[in-house]
Amino acid sequence: MHLPTEIENPVTGERIRFDESASSDERLIWDESRPANLEPPPMHYHPDTEERFEVRSGQLVVESDGETYKVGAGEAIVIPPNTPHVSYTESESARFRREVTPPGRWREFLTARFAAIHAVGELSGVIGFLQTVLLIRTYPAVVVPAQPPRTLQRVLFPVLAAIGRSIGLNSRYPYPPNEIDQRDRSGPGTTP
Repeated sequence: MHLPTEIENPVTGERIRFDESASSDERLIWDESRPANLEPPPMHYHPDTEERFEVRSGQLVVESDGETYKVGAGEAIVIPPNTPHVSYTESESARFRREVTPPGRWREFLTARFAAIHAVGELSGVIGFLQTVLLIRTYPAVVVPAQPPRTLQRVLFPVLAAIGRSIGLNSRYPYPPNEIDQRDRSGPGTTP
């Protein structure tokens, strides 16, 4: 898989620039920008990874351990492994540096996630849910939804992944996307 230095979510405008000079086999570092009023993803955790957010400008909201933290410029927050959390923006956009230790397959996951959004659109609704399940099954050491319980995920997600594949979804799409004439594009989640 081609792993670009910079990726962008075409729906939300989120941008990630991987800092290859600061990253190593022990950690992955990137700079991220999120627009204001970005809806939070579902509560989730990272089984083996510590995640650090250091806000450069704006404000990032992080919910973890039943608490809500509003992290402003010059402030940082660390999320230990296996800790359910979510991060998002409210009325202010945010620019922040993010670090994960160890890096595992994080860069692949983030690239695959944004590539999937380029291919099928925002990861919401039934198509988005099935696409997300495919990504979670491909990168199980990166991200795990906090709900439903993990034992139920182990039973349901293989079935949901098979349904997603049967309607043409993939766990990996090329990034950047191939040159496609948007007028002739047809696929899951699109209308001709």
